[in-house]
Amino acid sequence: MATSIVTTVRDDRDALADLLGDLEAQTVEPAELVVVDAGSTDGTLELLAGWRGPFPLRTIEAPGANISEGRNIGIEAAASDRIACTDAGCRPVPGWLEALQSTDADLATGIYVVDGHTPLERALAVSLYPDPAEIGDESPLVALWQRLFGRRFEADHATGRSMAFSRRAWRAAGGFPEDLYAGEDVAFSQAIVEAGFQAQLVPGAVVRWRPRRGWGANARMYRSYARGNVRVEGDFKRHLIRLATWAGGPLLIWRGGPGGRLLALLGAAAYVSLPLRRARRAGIAAREWWRIPLAIALKDLSQLAGAIQGLGDRLRGARQPRAEVRED
Repeated sequence: MATSIVTTVRDDRDALADLLGDLEAQTVEPAELVVVDAGSTDGTLELLAGWRGPFPLRTIEAPGANISEGRNIGIEAAASDRIACTDAGCRPVPGWLEALQSTDADLATGIYVVDGHTPLERALAVSLYPDPAEIGDESPLVALWQRLFGRRFEADHATGRSMAFSRRAWRAAGGFPEDLYAGEDVAFSQAIVEAGFQAQLVPGAVVRWRPRRGWGANARMYRSYARGNVRVEGDFKRHLIRLATWAGGPLLIWRGGPGGRLLALLGAAAYVSLPLRRARRAGIAAREWWRIPLAIALKDLSQLAGAIQGLGDRLRGARQPRAEVRED
């Protein structure tokens, strides 16, 4: 199954160099690699021009393109009818492409493993991202927590870090949505499923990915995701639930009496229960656990701020800010 790999980049030479090495190490070769550069000035284009690898590489310059625009440009230019996507900053394991090619589904959804190098990154990994170890785990704690609070890997929630699809599905979905500046990959994968195409989760298609480095960078990311979601889709319901939870919890502690305080504490304990279980399984020292509730609060409050911004954008009919080419 001939597969073209498409990736977008801007000013990320070192991460792209790592990605090129990982793609050279794949157990099967891609038909080609198409790199869409959105205006790099850091030597990225020189790296690409000097690369000599075992498969063809094409570089397309598209200054100012956002992530979706870059992907759509690369897919349109790709030679194959099967396209795989990943990002600079991701580290595909050697069997990544082979796993994506193991299914005939029009959308193959890979997974990612969050590489935590620092205490903050380890807290983010167990608190805010799905855990590959929980794929297929239907135990009551995992199932209930994921339904109420968290994300899990699902076939119709592919990310641009690890996915493959047919050209016909891409066309039927209208391509990656160029009016979204965050979450465009999930919106694209859901559009494929809504168009009647089959999606399959492929746990063997693994990339390793390092989260953003600081508290502020992560807050801006989640604010951006929520802002784009509300601005484009008008989906404010889950943010209202989040607002009620964060407003109601302190109110119960302050004015709810013993019963209210107990209820608030039990709710908070439930919220951090699975992240703490993951932390124990990952061998994270207990002295680092204090970052876990803070990471959860950072995500929720940042999403609330972004949702309010998105609602304001929607009411004003404001155009989105331009997206960066990388999402990670």
